[in-house]
Amino acid sequence: MASLLIEPVAKLIEAFNRLPGVGPKTAQRLTYHILRAPDAEARALASALIAVREEVVLCDRCFNILDAPLRPICRDPGRDQTRSCGVEEPID
Repeated sequence: MASLLIEPVAKLIEAFNRLPGVGPKTAQRLTYHILRAPDAEARALASALIAVREEVVLCDRCFNILDAPLRPICRDPGRDQTRSCGVEEPID
């Protein structure tokens, strides 16, 4: 089906389809939602994607996500630096 689509639409479907948990049908629904959405909504999504790549980093000590090299708790001199709590993903 993608061969019948114009290139920008096919590329967006492919990009959504590469996301975890997003299959071909969901990728198509997301793409067509963006096509029908107000311009401001589509631009806000694009801006958020760019911002998360440019502004979000991993903490140098605990590898949690944030916008600075160290989380406040990791740079706290009163914190016991010999202990840490690890989780598999920042969302955990």
